[in-house]
Amino acid sequence: MSALHINGQAVTLDAVDKKPCELAFQLGGKPYRFRLEPLAEGGFALQEETSPGIWQSYRGTMWADGKGARRIQLAGQNAVVSATPVSTSAAGGHGALSPVAPMPGLVRQLLVKLGDTVVKGQALAVMEAMKLQITLAAGGDATVDAVLVKEGEMIAEGVELFKLTEKK
Repeated sequence: MSALHINGQAVTLDAVDKKPCELAFQLGGKPYRFRLEPLAEGGFALQEETSPGIWQSYRGTMWADGKGARRIQLAGQNAVVSATPVSTSAAGGHGALSPVAPMPGLVRQLLVKLGDTVVKGQALAVMEAMKLQITLAAGGDATVDAVLVKEGEMIAEGVELFKLTEKK
């Protein structure tokens, strides 16, 4: 078994089979199979087996953003792949407790308010960027000292959404 993190939550993958440029696994009892084909000039094609022997292909590109993460554009969608969670200081140079916007987008939902007590990994807000919904989480046990954005507000990459104070 292997673990995958989706929105900061560990998900167990069963029956993982890795080959060069190919990955197959089961998630929640459903089988998934993907192939990756490198293309010219940094592009790639990601192929998903949608039913036995039938493959759907998506074209994409990937590049380093200079902040320790990789940016991926795939089938018109953008994503950030990073070894560190969005809520850490690597996500924008702010304190490890307070999440920052990993890319420009819309604040879709605020899940906490001023004065709330939060725990490490707790979802604080949901952003939408390029039709992707991104959940931003607390980097540690803390108190919400300030909410710096409003629902429906467009924000830039790196914008801090909350001021959090670590609980001792």
